Amino acid sequence: MKKTRKTMLILLSAAMMVSSLAGCSGSSSKPDESIEFTEAPSTEATTAAGGETQGAGGETQEQTSADPNGDTPSDEGYGILREASVNKIGSLNPQTYINSYSSDQIKRTSLRLYAYFPNDDYTFCDLTGELAEEDPIQMDDEGKVWQIKIRDGVVWENGDDLDANDVYYTWQMILDPKMANLRASNFAKDVIEIKNAMNYFEGRCSWDEVGLKLIDDNTVEVHTVFGHDPREIKTHFAHEANCIVNEEYYEKGMNADRTETLYGTSTEYWISAGPFTVESWANDAEIVFKKNPNYIFKDKIWLAGITIKVVEDSGTQMQLFENGEIDYVKLNAETFLQYEEDPRVLFSPANSVRHITINTVNPNQPILANEKFRQALFYATDRETIASMIKEDPADYIVPTTHIIDLENGIKFRDTEEGKANTHDNYSYDPEKARQLFEEALAEEGIDKVTTTMLYNDAAPQTVMSEYLQQSWQQVLGADKFEMKLQAMPSTQRSELMRSWKTKPDSYEISWGGWISTDLMPWNAFKYWTTYYSAKNEPYLSEEFDEVFDAANFGDDRFEEGVRLNEVAKMEQMLIEPAILIPVTESLDKYLKSDRLELTMKNWANNLEWGWNYAKIKE
Repeated sequence: MKKTRKTMLILLSAAMMVSSLAGCSGSSSKPDESIEFTEAPSTEATTAAGGETQGAGGETQEQTSADPNGDTPSDEGYGILREASVNKIGSLNPQTYINSYSSDQIKRTSLRLYAYFPNDDYTFCDLTGELAEEDPIQMDDEGKVWQIKIRDGVVWENGDDLDANDVYYTWQMILDPKMANLRASNFAKDVIEIKNAMNYFEGRCSWDEVGLKLIDDNTVEVHTVFGHDPREIKTHFAHEANCIVNEEYYEKGMNADRTETLYGTSTEYWISAGPFTVESWANDAEIVFKKNPNYIFKDKIWLAGITIKVVEDSGTQMQLFENGEIDYVKLNAETFLQYEEDPRVLFSPANSVRHITINTVNPNQPILANEKFRQALFYATDRETIASMIKEDPADYIVPTTHIIDLENGIKFRDTEEGKANTHDNYSYDPEKARQLFEEALAEEGIDKVTTTMLYNDAAPQTVMSEYLQQSWQQVLGADKFEMKLQAMPSTQRSELMRSWKTKPDSYEISWGGWISTDLMPWNAFKYWTTYYSAKNEPYLSEEFDEVFDAANFGDDRFEEGVRLNEVAKMEQMLIEPAILIPVTESLDKYLKSDRLELTMKNWANNLEWGWNYAKIKE
């Protein structure tokens, strides 16, 4: 089954490449600048818009379905999309959120300057202005000064005006040194680096020196350290960490010493401006969204609302789906086997590689800092067996197969010679080499046994993967010399514990990780391992790595042929060879969709996935 699916991927990728290059753009003037390349991993089991089903050859078999909404969405919308989640949202504050699930809900209720929307035929996406009325305007010859015009007539859900003053206040708050917001580094230096933003956040300059200016009620200005093009500016401000906050509600939740705010933690401290408003919210149980009739692009939203139940047990989620109480459910390895041939199954291609992260500064486990020990774990990992258990693809690399290095020609990084050079036979599983490195590590540390603990989410597939590694690593390295204990905990708690290594070096030993990033800029995907990324999972601090990252993202020669390709390959190599992290599988999400949920997206698309927000409910 896996070989068939991968073959279909390749065939579909080739067939869709030409149309994708012409079909998705970041601006009308340069249609190929911001292509969102899309794939449907299994065309045999992919449901398209309007109840259509794509066959193996890519042809579309049209089925009719009644549309209760008419020709265009109404202000109130129609039908409630019913979801279930193992995660609690925790907070809708875009400046402090922890996990990708929270960011999804933030985007549902907030505005960004730029955002990804379905294109006209719902096959790809466009990166275009949301709060911004047009592309950024270059104000200098070097591409370091940009003005962004704000749309007229935008309001918060209560009818108050939302203009450039709100944008400017948001910028002040996310960089406020006293607030120490988790997402400050995302804003200060990501696709672009804002002049003096990190210096201000770290207390090394005044606000007047920061490259962020309020020109008038409808205009803001951004000064960058390096020269950029419009696509890079838009991509930066499309990040969910850059959602606009409301000054009244942000200040309402502020504590006395202005170091923390309750903004986004409950309906009392939250106001929406995005596609949906928050109608009710019990963080441990349920959140209810309602269509926002004041949203700028309300004509893109068919739904009347969304209800999300917090259901931590996957078995209970399946029962809810089978009882018709939720409209789609994520399948784990076990439940997927029951529905593998069901035409309602949807596949979401990987934009992330599951990996093992290691706390090399843990004072109680100095061997974790030993390169040969980490390499021993790298070569002792049987990725193919693990992937077969959880129905994913084995990966001994970091950059996922969806990431494109050459937009103009549609070339994926993994298909280049440089990308292939970072992978090995058997996905780097080499028990003999692992044992040799392990013995050398023990000798260097002067010990004869290692006992370590792995943290994992108390839900599949991490449970399956962790239990297998516990057994297989012990078998490869020797039960008398290696022991790994397992400690399960909720995802949010585990993430918080991992990121506390800066103040609590012994917070964890080994755990799971995985980052989602733009697959059109694989060079930017390595930001998570730079020294200045504020939400780091592991203590990897390398000035050399920073230099390569900066060259790929901001270097004067970065647009020249082959430059970014070589730098992406080098960054991947710098993480893999010393086993700073241990890649294991490339993620592939599987969903089972109800018949009452009609997708408007004709296929899975980057940055939109299956477009749940743009779906229709048919009764």
